[in-house]
Amino acid sequence: MIERTNEQPKRALVNNLCPGLRLKESQIERLIEVLDRDGAFDAPAGELSIAFVSKKEIARLHADFMDDPTPTDVITFPGDPDIELAGEICVCPEVARDYAQRERLDFSEELSLYVIHGYLHLCGFDDIEESDRAEMRRAEKLAMQIARAANALPTFTLG
Repeated sequence: MIERTNEQPKRALVNNLCPGLRLKESQIERLIEVLDRDGAFDAPAGELSIAFVSKKEIARLHADFMDDPTPTDVITFPGDPDIELAGEICVCPEVARDYAQRERLDFSEELSLYVIHGYLHLCGFDDIEESDRAEMRRAEKLAMQIARAANALPTFTLG
């Protein structure tokens, strides 16, 4: 076990594994902090890992864990409260970029939405059934409003 001094452990650990993605880890940490602090969602306690991965890697994860070899936007893995792990969110910036370009949306907002979507999965929201999807969309909209109001949406670039 790691001994901690007065410093609090980070809530969100950010791993940028996507070539060409530029981000500020502190902005991602702030987004999670704002969502946690608002209290609108039942977020699990513990450390949250957020990994930004390539299309190739998200397709591999999708194949390995969901038997679907196609790239997807975000995959969320639940944590283990016994070891103070809230979960892991794997996000694909390349999928966000492609979708944002096709739909003429802002890339940073789209990628932020993917992070929020993963966070909401860890809070108990699902999107398999149509009724669950509607509830997830409402929660996404609320979370984006909360983040915008706090000026906590991260800025991303993908070269």
